[in-house]
Amino acid sequence: MTDRTLIDPAKFAAGFANASASPTDTQEDVVKAAKKYLLNYLTALYLVEDFNAVEKKNFNSTTETHFEDMTFPELMKRVQQMNKY
Repeated sequence: MTDRTLIDPAKFAAGFANASASPTDTQEDVVKAAKKYLLNYLTALYLVEDFNAVEKKNFNSTTETHFEDMTFPELMKRVQQMNKY
């Protein structure tokens, strides 16, 4: 397995945050919407940066066993180690 998927963190986070944006009427609504946008943006940004780091580590490592070469128990252990959520 030599192909890897890398996602542009800024584009992904902006698209994710924009998808949740909605028009607002009052100043209070604008502040709430801005906070929600920022939360969504940062969540997506950090999530995709974590994903990219795992992808780079798995595909660029010469010492670590790649997913395709692992036994099922090894794969399950690796997934448990990577799962933060």
